[in-house]
Amino acid sequence: MIQVLDVGTMPPANSFLKKEERSKREASFPLRVSFCPSCTLLQLRDRVDPQYLFRHYAYMTSASKPLVDYFTEYGAELSRRFVTSENDLVVEIGGNDGPLLLALQNTCRVLNIEPARNIAQISHTKGIPTISEFFSEALAKKIVSEHGTATVLTGSNVFAHIDDMQDVFRGAKHLIGRTGVFAMEVHWVGNLIYEGGFDQIYHEHLCYYSLRALQFFARRFGLKVFHAEITRMHGATLRVFLAASRPVQPSVLMLLAQERVLGLEKLSTYRKFAARVRKNQKDLRALLLRLKRQGKTIAGYGAPAKGNTLLNSCHIDSSIIDYIVDTTIFKQGLYTPGGHIPVYPPEYFAQHPPAYTLLLAWNYADAVLKKEEHYRKNGGKFIIPVPEVVIV
Repeated sequence: MIQVLDVGTMPPANSFLKKEERSKREASFPLRVSFCPSCTLLQLRDRVDPQYLFRHYAYMTSASKPLVDYFTEYGAELSRRFVTSENDLVVEIGGNDGPLLLALQNTCRVLNIEPARNIAQISHTKGIPTISEFFSEALAKKIVSEHGTATVLTGSNVFAHIDDMQDVFRGAKHLIGRTGVFAMEVHWVGNLIYEGGFDQIYHEHLCYYSLRALQFFARRFGLKVFHAEITRMHGATLRVFLAASRPVQPSVLMLLAQERVLGLEKLSTYRKFAARVRKNQKDLRALLLRLKRQGKTIAGYGAPAKGNTLLNSCHIDSSIIDYIVDTTIFKQGLYTPGGHIPVYPPEYFAQHPPAYTLLLAWNYADAVLKKEEHYRKNGGKFIIPVPEVVIV
């Protein structure tokens, strides 16, 4: 592996603090990114114990209406394409609090594999059968023995969190058998490199996938990618469908050709990306410091994990950002890791409108700008931080 980017040393992005914890020393870890020329996978050099990162999790899918809408629609699509009987089984890896499975549970059997105990409990109270364990080959064998093979095994934006993907693929192959489908969604590295933000790099995200890299894994375990597409969630999400013996559709070859044009298999592509990241960091910090010297108030909008990568890598703390608002109840009343910026409910934004707002949840920019039209008409400005700094 060849290192291409050092984002810095910082606390894990979801390790929000209680007020009384701010004076304690925070655990911090290097955040360095490397490229593997043989399998073309972009990945972190350093690993943090998943038990530390995921057993109590501050992210809840249902806190975001756009995400709920997305997964409701995706669940309906999976049902249309693959579910033919009420006895069919759909298993989701890392289903969080269950919006996708809620869309499916009236059409077939469902099962959520959610390792975060606090989130798993919420899923369970919604009536979704839930196992609070990390997915593995051993767990897959247990599920097959108790429930049978899965018609669909799915997971969205969770595979980047998993270090041992070989175990995942072994488990997936066993769980879907000869006729089932493995549906994967991952953040597409092409978006990260060209259109998205470097802030999507954080300790929970160990790998950043291209279709070519996923194909490399699949072939090693006797699975084929038979369909691939890009959705617009989180900037660009790579959605692939794998199976043991389905014909490969033209969509796979088309996306592989697009990746070759973008140079996603070349080391030079990622070195150029690193140079753009350094400029982005410098420009954002300079802008915020200039506004602060002018006496402007600055708030943050949204407290996603990626926002903490952005803030900490640019050395932006509570001396620069006055507060952040977020809809996730688990984060409200807490402080951001590293920068110790207080997080409030969304109503606080209307009650204390800042002159400028750093849009940390930039992937929802269109929805946020529409929602906060009144704030903007009254002179409030949003700062979109990545991939280039823009004031709107």
